Amino acid sequence: MGKLWHNGIWKRDDEAVFTANDRIRYGDGVFDTMLSIDGRLIHPAKHFARLQSNAAVLDIAFDLDFETIAHELIEGQEGRFAINTVISRGPSVRGLAAPENPELQIVMRAAPVPADFLPARAIIAQSVRRNEGSPLSRIKSCNYGNNILALNEAKAAGAEEAILLNNAGNVTCGTSANIFAVLNGEIFTPPLHDGVLDGVARQVFMEKYPVRELSLKPEDLLAAESLILTNSIRGAQGLRQLDNKTYPPSLPLGIDKDFALY
Repeated sequence: MGKLWHNGIWKRDDEAVFTANDRIRYGDGVFDTMLSIDGRLIHPAKHFARLQSNAAVLDIAFDLDFETIAHELIEGQEGRFAINTVISRGPSVRGLAAPENPELQIVMRAAPVPADFLPARAIIAQSVRRNEGSPLSRIKSCNYGNNILALNEAKAAGAEEAILLNNAGNVTCGTSANIFAVLNGEIFTPPLHDGVLDGVARQVFMEKYPVRELSLKPEDLLAAESLILTNSIRGAQGLRQLDNKTYPPSLPLGIDKDFALY
């Protein structure tokens, strides 16, 4: 049995932490998922900065000894773990209006994850689109309904991932990953203003490799030599199929699947 941290108290990781009147029922909160390997946190400063900036979009301010708690969660544990942090505005009375003095609920827990992920099959989602006009499209808010709908569509089609378009028909990202396309030997990724989640792995990938931000259409992905998904837990993962188009199963030459670890 694992443990979790909830507002300064250690609990079993199967204990309930949110009450029925918590504002997480409205998606009024944010979350983050960070990798640890053999007790080493991977880019904790970037994850905490992103968590704070995402919370600020919802006018949620908090203080948290992020790295200390994360280290305590995985103390003595070998292997790979996903450290998940959830921040809710806390309980409130009925209605959308936020409480004047919110009682934030902050939860951190860790779960083991595999070291390797196979190249994925994906579809271009038809059931839902990301709203590039909403700031929520660029943060990890607790409302992931669109992502869930798109992933359900992918699974029904026998795929593991879905690529979402925005209202203008431009490519944004996957349900849990950012996307990069290799076209004529160059690497491209959609800009954040197209409604793209500002992933930490995306940030690191763009620091390590020459990437150009450019609005992309589905036909650009289908014309690409290869497609790459990035995620803080999976690293760089190749797409072997998008709709009916197949791609080389290996990552492009020079791209390390563990690029974020160094």
